[in-house]
Order: sequence, then structure tokens, then C-alpha cells
Amino acid sequence: MKPYLIYFLCVLSVSLFGQDQSTDQNYCKQSKEESLIPIRPGIPGKQPFWNEKSTMFKYVPSFQNDNTNWIIPNPKQYRYSAFSFADKQYYTFTASTPYEALTPIWDKLPNGEVYLKVEAVSDDGLDFILAGSRMFYKAAPFCPPYPEAKYSYKDAFQKGMQFMYNQKHIKSWYAAGTPDHKEHNLYCYSSLEVGSVVNAMLLYNGCFPQNDTSMVIACKAADYLLANAESAGTLLEYFPQAYEGNNLAAGSYGKEMIMMQAAVTGKTFLELYEKTKNKKYLDAAINIANTYVKNQLPSGTWYIRIFKETGKPVTDELCIPIGIANFLSELVNQYRQPQYQKAIDAAIKWIWENPMKTFNWTGQFEDVAAAKPYHNLSKYEASWFAQYLLNNKEIDTSYIPLAKELIAFCEDQFVVWEKPGIYDNWKTSSGRWLVPSVLEQYMCYVPIDASAVQMINTFYLAYEKTGDAIYREKAFAFTNSIVNSQKENGMIPTFWVPGFQEFWNNCMVSSLTVLEKMSAVK
Repeated sequence: MKPYLIYFLCVLSVSLFGQDQSTDQNYCKQSKEESLIPIRPGIPGKQPFWNEKSTMFKYVPSFQNDNTNWIIPNPKQYRYSAFSFADKQYYTFTASTPYEALTPIWDKLPNGEVYLKVEAVSDDGLDFILAGSRMFYKAAPFCPPYPEAKYSYKDAFQKGMQFMYNQKHIKSWYAAGTPDHKEHNLYCYSSLEVGSVVNAMLLYNGCFPQNDTSMVIACKAADYLLANAESAGTLLEYFPQAYEGNNLAAGSYGKEMIMMQAAVTGKTFLELYEKTKNKKYLDAAINIANTYVKNQLPSGTWYIRIFKETGKPVTDELCIPIGIANFLSELVNQYRQPQYQKAIDAAIKWIWENPMKTFNWTGQFEDVAAAKPYHNLSKYEASWFAQYLLNNKEIDTSYIPLAKELIAFCEDQFVVWEKPGIYDNWKTSSGRWLVPSVLEQYMCYVPIDASAVQMINTFYLAYEKTGDAIYREKAFAFTNSIVNSQKENGMIPTFWVPGFQEFWNNCMVSSLTVLEKMSAVK
């Protein structure tokens, strides 16, 4: 086992009730100690440096600094100098390579903006050459207490359900059976947002089973997806359309299919089948699964985006197929469809051989083009694979420490426990962000409610599978933030940033789902 993974085997136990200042200090101490463990550090020629485009770190980083040349051949020493803009001080150490982790100074370096330079030093100590430099932000680790929820999770859930049900564009499905693009322009992301109508109404009907209207709406939205899916006999037959019309990114990507999205819709059809027992929804999910199998690459995965008519890839970037594997696994395990196991095994093997080695956990979003390696990392696929490892921990003893490493990566790059002094992709200060919160992806480096949900689910599962109470407390901290973000009318904003009015139904559905879940455990 790699030395930097050993620490993650440790399990601490802290009582849920009676938490006091000493308990908070224990969590804070644990977080600071864990932050001294590098996350998958790069080694030239052996392990890629995944953080070339990263701008913020909680866990001690190491960087690729290799700009040395013939002026100082084979230098035996490198001087690391980190200037903190927080206290206007230099923090220095020397090492034998230019890619050492900043461990000797990390616990002394204040949170805030840092300029790092690494210099190759001649044997006599008189000559220097810059091996590398970069700016980054050292972010605060988990150190409670954080704000409590302004009211109960149950109350927030109920308020949110009423808001979802009473939106005009939701109600219009009952009579029209089609999306109201005027009331909700994000229906241009068809399978995602129409599918979220189904999810929302299933959730609502679970709370108010006497409401027949919600199930009529759910079925009409699902039937719309079926009616507008790719035609039988085409390359992507039965895949729901990812885009509709020319609004927003649909105007740019309308001829493309983002391959992971159909799996999300397939799971929605399975949920609707469970409620209605109408076999056409089970058949729809199976049809989607069959199309995945027919289009699976020999490597075990799919391209992130392909042109619908030709099947040719839009770019060479490959899909991280954990969401697809999860969908197919549901068919195998719950619906006795063993024919998909081979495709699942191939997809999981590809993940082991690629992002689990490279840490290129690239984003796969409807409104963002597929990016070059490391240019648009996200925490979704990494945390889903961490969940896979946690749920299958009996297979191999390495699964738990590997899952913890993936969770640490997600927290390192995308979690903000305190307001960081950074600017988002639109050059707006983070000073008015709601925190604690979770950022979505490098190309949308802002707090999103669904991103918080993703980490709540991951943290809480980690607590259940390891017993480490710090994961539970992190999950509660984010659930409290969801409650505290909620508007008086019950809406949970998608963006936890002032000035962003764009509202995604699928994001709020995920927030409501986690509120219902967490209200049962606290």
C-alpha cells in the first residue's frame, strides 16, 4: 500500500450528541492533521501531476517544477519559497527534488493567497535558476462550529415540495403535456430538466399520495421523453434527446449527445415503473441500456460527446462511466437483467485503469464542452466512484483508503468551509458566497446546491461505512447550508452566489431528496 494512503485507514469515533467545544476542537485537529497528507502526488514519469490547472488547496500539494536547464546541471538542492499575502512572510525549506509536497511549511502557512517559487541551487550555493512558480489559494480545512439550520430539515423539505409543485411550468404539464419553454427556459436541456419533473412529482406524491395530479404530471413528462427519443433503428435509438431548441447551450450542442445523460433518465424511468408498474417505463430503461451496450467502445467506456447522426466523437475525450455503470447495475441487481454485467465490468475496469491512475476526473456537463485533461475537473465522478468503493469495501481492503483519498480530493478542490479570497469564472468576488458550500467544476467554480448534495451523500455514506464521525458532521454542515439557502417561498437557489438567477429544477430536486433523507437521521 502506498505510504500516503496509510493515514486514511485511521478511524476516529466521536459522539453525535452532546457535541461541545472540545469535540469541535477534535474535528479541527483531525482535519489539520489530514491536510498534511498529499493527495495522489505526482512523480515524473510515473504518476501524473493532476493539479496543473488547480487554484485552491486544503491538502498539502506538490507541483511539477521542471524548468531547470544546462545552467545548473543535475542540481542537488532545490529551495522552496512560499510568500503568504496574508501575513507578508516567506516560508521556506529545501529538498532534493523540484516536486516535493509543501509538507514542511503547510501547517505554518496561513490561509490565503500564496506565491510559490522553486529554485534549483548550485553546489556552491551561489547560482539559482527558477524551476517553477505559481499562485494558489490555501483554503481553510473543516473546523467547526458552523451555522445551524434556521429550521428543521423536515420543514425545509415540506416548504420546498410546495414550491416545486406550484411552479407554473410544472402545473402546465397537466393540461399541455409539453414543456413550457417560456416559463422555464432550461427545458432546452430536455432529458435533464424534463426528467427532473418526473423526479419531483414522484417525490411529491410520496409525501402526498392522495394527490393524483402529481402522478399525471410525472407520466406526461416521461411520455414526452419517450415520444421525442431517438428513433428506433438509429445509432442512438431510444436515447432521450439531450437538447431541444436553440436556447442557451442547446444552440451550440443540439446535434450532439452527451453520453452519460441517458443513464440518468433511465434511472428516472425505473423509479416511475416502481410507482406505476407500467411496463413501458421498464422497457424504456432496458432499451436505453441496450443502446449503451451497442455503443460501448472496446476500451470499456464511451466518448463524452458524439454527433448523433454519425456517431463520431466531438472530441477524443472519454466519458468517466460510473453513472452508466450504476444505471446498468440497477437493472442487473433489481430487475434480473444479467446481460449487462459484462458491460459494467468493462466500464469499472476502464475507471481503474484511467482516472484512478491519472486523477483526470473531468467534468461531464450539458452546458460545457468536453475539456482537455485536467482543464475542467469536477467532484461528481470522483465521489461516485468513492461511493462505489465504499459500497463494495468487502472486495478488497484497499477500497476504504482509496475511497477516502477520492473524498479528500473532492474536498480539497471543491469544498469551501470558509469564504475564500478568490474570484469566480465571471471575475466576481467570493466574499458574498454562502458557506459552507461546494463548487461545481473548474469551469463553473461557484457554489451550487446540487454540488453540496453530492458531498452530503458521499460524506454520510463514508460515515456509515467507516464509522468516522467527522464525515457525519461534514454532511450535517452542508445540509444546514441547504436549509439556510432556502427562500421564504420555499425555493432552494441553484447558485449560492448573489446575482445568479438561473434556476435548475433538477438541482432543487436533489436538494429536496437529501433533505428528506437527512431528516430521517437527525
